[in-house]
Amino acid sequence: MKIKLKKEQYNDVPYNYFDIASDKVCFMFSGTGYTYEKPLLYYSTELMLELGYDVVQVCYTFNSQQFEQEPEAISTMVYKVANPIVEYILNTKSYTEAVYIGKSLGTLPITDFYMQQASPVPSRYVLLTPLLSLDHVMKNLLGKQAFLAIGTADPHYSKESFERLTSHELVIVENADHSLEIATNTVESIIICQSLLTNLKTYLQ
Repeated sequence: MKIKLKKEQYNDVPYNYFDIASDKVCFMFSGTGYTYEKPLLYYSTELMLELGYDVVQVCYTFNSQQFEQEPEAISTMVYKVANPIVEYILNTKSYTEAVYIGKSLGTLPITDFYMQQASPVPSRYVLLTPLLSLDHVMKNLLGKQAFLAIGTADPHYSKESFERLTSHELVIVENADHSLEIATNTVESIIICQSLLTNLKTYLQ
């Protein structure tokens, strides 16, 4: 990263803060094992900084027992950990716009909470490999708007579910897995990442 991050903590939860003195902010929520150093989130961070956003990466961690709950309870758990940081940042600085980017597990608080609430600032939502196999996720996505990307080899993908999401900006990647990569083709995986970021940049501009 060209912008030096600040490692901060609020409510006993760490977060990375890239402060470029912007009036726009991007909140990022990682996956279970897909951290901010992985390609999609690393380059999404770079893109948001390039587009002039401050970036806040929430660095939550959970143990395996916490994932034995019902899906709705897991979503609430992630939201309750992440949201105090979101509210703190929004109350600390006068932002005029927010973007929420989630990967896998990190899409749950976006679909189940942020997209359902009245936001204090105009907001847009980016869902990377959302958990479309969960009934409540599909229910909460219907009639909403977001940038949504998923691969056909992702276990959470189904053609029937995808065809119901007509109000969203949709990116479907043939044969890509839950990391939006082709497991046996490194070069193709890099091309997928490039194409996705190009589409995302167009969506956000």
